[in-house]
Amino acid sequence: MLIGRVLPIVLAGALLAGCGTASQEAPQQAAPAGAFPVTIKNAYGETVIKQKPQRVVALGLGDIAVANALGANIVGAVKNYTGKPLPYLRTKLDEAVYAVDPDALNIEKIAAYRPDVILALTCYGLDQAEYNALSRIAPVVTYEKELYASPMDQDALTIGRALGDEAGARKLVDDANASIAKVKSELPRLAGKTYLYGQARGEILPLVVGKDNMSTKFMASLGLKVPDAFAGAQTSSELAPGTIGLSYENADQLDTADALFMTFAGPDDQTKFESNPLTRDLRVIKEGRYHPMSIEAAQLLQAPDVVGVDYLLGELKPTLAKIGA
Repeated sequence: MLIGRVLPIVLAGALLAGCGTASQEAPQQAAPAGAFPVTIKNAYGETVIKQKPQRVVALGLGDIAVANALGANIVGAVKNYTGKPLPYLRTKLDEAVYAVDPDALNIEKIAAYRPDVILALTCYGLDQAEYNALSRIAPVVTYEKELYASPMDQDALTIGRALGDEAGARKLVDDANASIAKVKSELPRLAGKTYLYGQARGEILPLVVGKDNMSTKFMASLGLKVPDAFAGAQTSSELAPGTIGLSYENADQLDTADALFMTFAGPDDQTKFESNPLTRDLRVIKEGRYHPMSIEAAQLLQAPDVVGVDYLLGELKPTLAKIGA
């Protein structure tokens, strides 16, 4: 899978299904900044937060990043798949905080943190039963409709409302939008250029091309699009939302992209991809328009959050500069 239960396309070593670009959607049921009680609707019910939270548990990477940037007291959080703290956090967290297994939420462990709010907008392991169990511990703030179906700015603003700091969340959104705009101004020829984003896993190369996938929307915010040959492809959710599976025999189709970004289920998959005669001689690779992504950047492209935008752009930009400067 891709990134745990999150996206079957990145976590076997990275990640691939996403949270998106900055739209200007306002958070639902907007209330005066910092006003409590706050009521937030979600896919499983309705959450009421009676007062400003003092002890926060964060069950998704995006939840950790935004809550941390807003200065929340995070007492418990999911472990990162790399085994290391997120490299783009504004303030370092004690490593002991990262103790919740994202693949098997331990309700008793979460209760032991004595949280007064549980953030789970980017928690891929949540279902109705777990939501109900967690709600008996503390108010649970999760996605409005389904996982990775809302843009990253909306998630940030929802977390800001839950924590009583909408102004801080809006600043994070504005900063992320400014960073995206800066890259577009520095690379004016990006507009209309094409890219492909995928993973090498065994004999299959899953590619994320669906227009509603949040990674696709993030790249679109930079002016990029998937090649026309892939834009109308029949996608599936079997590998990851909006994904198609490409065989090595058809790898020449990767050359339809101006830039290629790949993740790998494991080091053997990267070796195979970069040495296989069906891929190693592709123009996009030989001409240096290919970039093997780090796990952290792949996680962010799969599920963008406003705090990680600068980190993600920092990894994408050298390759983007080759096609958009």
